[in-house]
Amino acid sequence: MTGNKYVLGVGIGGHDTAAALLKNGVLVAMGEQERFSRNKRAPQEPPVDAIHYCLNQAGITLDEVEAIAFGTDYKIKNHWKGVTEEELNRFPAHDDPDRLFPKDVFKYDKLPPITAIRHHLSHAASTFRVSGFERAAILIVDNQGEDNSTSLAMGKDGEIHIIENYGVPVSLGLYYRTAAQFSGVVGKLKEVGKFMGLAAYGKPIQKVPLAFRDDAPILEGLDDVPPMRNADMPPYRAKQMLNYFTEHCFPYTSGLKAEPMAYANFAASVQKSLEDTLMGMCTRLKELTNCEYLCLAGGVALNCSANGIIANSGLFKDIFVQPAAHDSGVALGAALELDWMLHARKPEFKMEHAYWGPSWSQEDINAALDRHGLKYQVLDEDTLAAEVAALLEAHKLVGWFQGRAEIGPRALGARSLLGNPTSRETLVRLNTIKSREMWRPLAPSVLEERFHEYFNGSHASPFMIVAATVKEEKRRYIPAVVHIDGTARPQAVSRKTNPRYWKLIHAFEQRTGIPIVVNTSFNVEAEPIVNTPDNAIRDFLATDLQVLAIGNALVVK
Repeated sequence: MTGNKYVLGVGIGGHDTAAALLKNGVLVAMGEQERFSRNKRAPQEPPVDAIHYCLNQAGITLDEVEAIAFGTDYKIKNHWKGVTEEELNRFPAHDDPDRLFPKDVFKYDKLPPITAIRHHLSHAASTFRVSGFERAAILIVDNQGEDNSTSLAMGKDGEIHIIENYGVPVSLGLYYRTAAQFSGVVGKLKEVGKFMGLAAYGKPIQKVPLAFRDDAPILEGLDDVPPMRNADMPPYRAKQMLNYFTEHCFPYTSGLKAEPMAYANFAASVQKSLEDTLMGMCTRLKELTNCEYLCLAGGVALNCSANGIIANSGLFKDIFVQPAAHDSGVALGAALELDWMLHARKPEFKMEHAYWGPSWSQEDINAALDRHGLKYQVLDEDTLAAEVAALLEAHKLVGWFQGRAEIGPRALGARSLLGNPTSRETLVRLNTIKSREMWRPLAPSVLEERFHEYFNGSHASPFMIVAATVKEEKRRYIPAVVHIDGTARPQAVSRKTNPRYWKLIHAFEQRTGIPIVVNTSFNVEAEPIVNTPDNAIRDFLATDLQVLAIGNALVVK
C-alpha cells in the first residue's frame, strides 16, 4: 500500500450505475456503466466496467483502495420497502459485493471495507463538496432515496446537515415522470427532458395537483395512500396521478403518442407547478439556512428550465449543479462523503469541468480508422480547429470525439455532434440523425467570454444545465439553438478547461462572427453517448454525418 489514499465510490441502484475514484480527496476518474456496456441507463447492471475503468485510470488494483462507499443504503431501503427474506433471495442484491466486485475481474486478496452512505446524503455531497462554496443551502430532489424523495440540507464547515425530508408520497420525480408518461413522449426509463421541451409549446392553463403550501409540497386532489406495504406505494401513487390527469387534463387520454402537441398545455402546466414548488422549497431553504449560495442534485436537478428560474430569481447569489446530478452522481458523492468521514478534509478542487471519463491515444484512434478502411488526415490542434470551423461554416455536420469523455447525460464538447447555428435546418438535420422529435431543442456551446452578449441568464453554466433567455436581437443569428419560447440551455466553454473545443468555436467565430456552435450528444437513437473510437466511427458511417474529427484525425465523407 502506497502513501496515497484511494476511496472508491459506487452507484449501485437499479439504473444509472457508476463508479468514481478519489486520490487523496481529489477526483481521478468517474465512469458510467452504460457507456461501457452500451445499454442505455444500464438498468439492473452492476457497474463492473466503470469500476474497472476507474482503477485502470489510476493505475491501481482494488487491493490499493483504502475504502469503498456505496451511494445508497439498501439495508434502510429494503427495511422501508418491507422486502421479505424470500424476495431478497430471489434476485441478486444491488449491494452484493460478489456481484459488484467479481474476483475473476478484479483479482483482489481482500475486499476493502465498505460503507453505505444514504442516497440523499450522497447526492448532497456530490454537489456541495465540489461547488467551491464554503457554506451553502442544498436541495436534493429525485424520484426516491431510501425512504424519502426530497431533502433540504446545509453544508457548513465541511459538514452536511439534513434539515428536512419529504416522503415518497409527494415525490416530485415520480410526479414529473408520471406526467411525462401520461403525455406519451417517454417510457419508464426514458429521458424526461423531452417533456420539458414540449412544455415550451404550451401555456400553463390546466389544473394539475402539485402545489407548495404551508412550507411543503402537496398533491391536491389525490386521496391519501391507504395502508399498504411501502414497496407497493410508488406504483399506487403513480396510478392515482394517471387517473387524475385522465380525469382533469386535456386531452383526457393517457399516452396518445400520435399527437404529442395535444399535451403541450398539460406539459406547460406540470412544468410550471414543478418550478413553483421548487421555488417554494428554495425560499424555505433560504429562511432555514440564511445561505447566499445554493447547491442542487437529484434527477429533478437536471431540469434546466427550473434551474434557470431559480438562478435568475435573485434568491441566491449563485447556484451550482454538477453535471451528473442524476443517480450516477451518487458514486462521486458517496466517495466524497466517506473521504470526509475518514480524513476530515475538504475537497481540494472545484468541479469546473466534466471530463473524467476515458480517453484514447492517437495510435488507438488511427488503428480504429484503419480497421474501418477510412482515409484520414492527422493534423495539429490549430489546423484541426481551422479545418473543422470551415466545414461547419459550410453547414457540414461534425462528429467531435476529443480527450476524456464527459460525465453526465449531456455532451459538453468531448463526445458531441456539432453544427452551424445560423440555420434552423441544422436542428432538423441533427434531430433526423438522432431520430429525435422535431420539436425538441438543441443546445448552444458558446465561448465563455461571449456568453452575456447572447444570453440574459445570470449563471453561465459550463454544464449545459441552467436555461437562459436568448437576447431578442441575437435570435435571428442563431435560430438553430433558440427554443420556441426564446430560451436555450447554453454551455459556456472555457479556454482553461477545454482548450481544443474553445479553439474550434473561436475559429468558427473568426470565420462567421458567431461565437457559438450547435452541440448535441454523439449517439444515435436508444444508445448511450459513444465511448470508444469504434463506437464513434460506426455512428459516423451509419448516419448522414459528413465529418468526423476524432483526436487529431479528420475524416470527410
